[in-house]
Amino acid sequence: MVHSRTVAWSFPGAVPPVGARLSAVRPPTDPSPGVLTLASVAAVVVTWPERLTPSEAPDPAVLYPDVYGPNGGRVMGPVQAVFLKPLVQSPLTEVGDYTYYADADHPTTFERDNVLFHYGPGRLVIGRYCALAREVRFLMGAAAHQMGLSTYPFPMFGGAWLDQMPAMRGRGMKGDLVLGHDVWVGYRATLLAGVTVGSGAVVAADAVVTRDVPPYAVVAGNPATVVRYRLDEDERERMLALAWWNWPVPVVTACASLLMGGDVAALERAAADAGLLLEPRTEEVA
Repeated sequence: MVHSRTVAWSFPGAVPPVGARLSAVRPPTDPSPGVLTLASVAAVVVTWPERLTPSEAPDPAVLYPDVYGPNGGRVMGPVQAVFLKPLVQSPLTEVGDYTYYADADHPTTFERDNVLFHYGPGRLVIGRYCALAREVRFLMGAAAHQMGLSTYPFPMFGGAWLDQMPAMRGRGMKGDLVLGHDVWVGYRATLLAGVTVGSGAVVAADAVVTRDVPPYAVVAGNPATVVRYRLDEDERERMLALAWWNWPVPVVTACASLLMGGDVAALERAAADAGLLLEPRTEEVA
């Protein structure tokens, strides 16, 4: 049986879930009774079906996934998370399946507000199953200034200064910014161009990542340094060999409870039962 539930979309200009049915409540002073836009309303009322938990995995091609809280109920109200793969448009950005960005205000402005100075040639590459918290920042290579006697970007403003553009093109850009798979980036963390964050790593809130982060490391601070490792060295190597993020989604779904636990041997047994070969113990992102 399919029921429906109605909630108030409590801020103007919000983007509702795909497929939601909308009705709007105007502010009393609205002078335009014949025109209705999301930007002009005091609140948007959203109604969508309440569905039972499906037996299959979520669809990574859906921009707005269903979101459930730890009490087992569907989280109602403004959309707070988006899958990034169907959102990003830049040819310089690559995002893997199921990686999400969470922001209670504007999750769909990720490319504009969170990926800065992304003019190339460096790419932003984010693997699968990554979790990005609100206000994370990826500071791309075009932010770099020429480190001469002055750092002022004269040719950027044209005129007679434009002749100096070759010097500006030669400034020290640091290449791609790469996140592996299953990486958790905390609130307001900043990551700089040229950095590679290994799979399974955690970047703490407000950290500023200026150098590479090893797989399964937890880093914090400015500049970010390794605080500890989530797993011991043997477990890290075994998890990288398993490379579960490359498994077929039905196998990942069947092993979700193991992945949320702490028994690497049990996960290895599940991989063997599924007929999956262990991969070489090297990092892979794309």
